[in-house]
Amino acid sequence: MAIRLIASDLDGTLMAPDHMTVTHRTKDALLAMHEKGVKIAIATGRTLSFIENVTAQIPFVDYVIYSNGASVYDRAKKSVVYQNHISPEDTAAAVEMLSHYPVYYHIYAGGKIFVQNGREKYLGNLEMPDEFINYLLSKFEGCDDVAERVRGMDAEIFDLFSMSGEDSVKILGWFDSRGFITTSAVGSEVAVSVRGADKGTALKGLCEHLGIGANEVMAFGDAENDCPMLEFAEYSFAMDNGSDICKKSARFSAPSNAYDGVAQMIEKYGLE
Repeated sequence: MAIRLIASDLDGTLMAPDHMTVTHRTKDALLAMHEKGVKIAIATGRTLSFIENVTAQIPFVDYVIYSNGASVYDRAKKSVVYQNHISPEDTAAAVEMLSHYPVYYHIYAGGKIFVQNGREKYLGNLEMPDEFINYLLSKFEGCDDVAERVRGMDAEIFDLFSMSGEDSVKILGWFDSRGFITTSAVGSEVAVSVRGADKGTALKGLCEHLGIGANEVMAFGDAENDCPMLEFAEYSFAMDNGSDICKKSARFSAPSNAYDGVAQMIEKYGLE
């Protein structure tokens, strides 16, 4: 197996079950591959400001595919090398539409997370560890008028939570009628992106930028939003704790993230 690039999802995949920790075994396996000349990319639904605790633990990461593939960031050059965003006009229209529904949402834009103050009352139980929730909250930029704050900005994704059945149909119908796509990484969360903005397309674009073929890529994921990336990479692994749809998209399986599944597969197929 001649691997030149490893791309891994974070939550449920690379990270321990606490969503906060990269274990020593996983870090050591990634570092060993990096020292052999293999490029390392993380591919996540998070935006740039929300991965700082990850890159602090694995500072040798070369690229960040973030906001479900809406952008790709070159950490060495400190520049975005690819993006496919929601236009400022569509961003404004979506904020106006959502203002009429009792739904909690984030807007990822400019690498930050914007939220409308007062909407937290609509947020249900995220069923995630308290430490992770507190870290997430620390990355929010609360806005008294989120429409004004993001005016003229193009959004990476809209992240929607805890929608009721009837409202969900109307909201997602609105996005669908305008050609947007939706996907999910956890529980009640639904992420909205422009068509063509997904982890697979972004990974393919990064490979073309680097001159790397799909047959030289090892990819890991656990959720629906990882499927395009797993379908692209020839050496794709779905975590044992992953969703059924994710497992159908991958060519191979890896042990759970609770058992350093990413590290185990790198050790077996990349380092041995």
